[in-house]
Amino acid sequence: MDETRIIELRRSVFARNDAEADAFRAARKAENTFFVDIMASPGAGKTTLLLALIAQLRADSAASGDDAPSVAVIEADLESDVDALKIKEAGVPSVELNTRGICHVEMGMLHQAFSAFGDAQYEYLFLENIGNLVCPADFDTGAHLRVMLLSVPEGWDKVMKYPPMFAAVDALIVTKTDYLPLNPDFNRDALRTQARILNPDIRYFETSARTGDGIEELAAWLRSQREATLA
Repeated sequence: MDETRIIELRRSVFARNDAEADAFRAARKAENTFFVDIMASPGAGKTTLLLALIAQLRADSAASGDDAPSVAVIEADLESDVDALKIKEAGVPSVELNTRGICHVEMGMLHQAFSAFGDAQYEYLFLENIGNLVCPADFDTGAHLRVMLLSVPEGWDKVMKYPPMFAAVDALIVTKTDYLPLNPDFNRDALRTQARILNPDIRYFETSARTGDGIEELAAWLRSQREATLA
């Protein structure tokens, strides 16, 4: 197979996925659902941060005298339903999407998972994507917002090793900042600088789900993004 045919095949696959993603994004907006894709490497704390964020969104609504926002989560993993069960235990509808070894989520998979919610509609829909800093960056999942997590124990230099992911997202969320005293080599300034070279518009947050640091700020930003997107 010559090089030209390989390129055409790749374009065809992405074009089909992108078209389906655009349609899914528009359909969720019409339902007043804000869809967020959360990406990170394994162990960065996606589920833990998501639970803290949902709790903060609920607390903020209660403080304002509003009803708790309706939230649902699609949990994508190669195997198992461990994370989906954690989400369900927190009282949040969750669907497990097992990719059976595939390192990214395509729209066909997402449609199948989303259909499991039936006719229910939600104010927030989250996709906890496959733990991977490579493949997920290439595939549009129909989300209105794409964020990535980078934990302090991983090291700041992931921004040098996986630039496409940092270039593709709307926000970089540093997690597990309570570990900063144990990792003095984590260069926050270098991380921010390099991330903004790759993506000048990227938003930057520092959080710890364990201590609660940064969660309120992140929740406020998420609400503002929802309002701006669905207006």
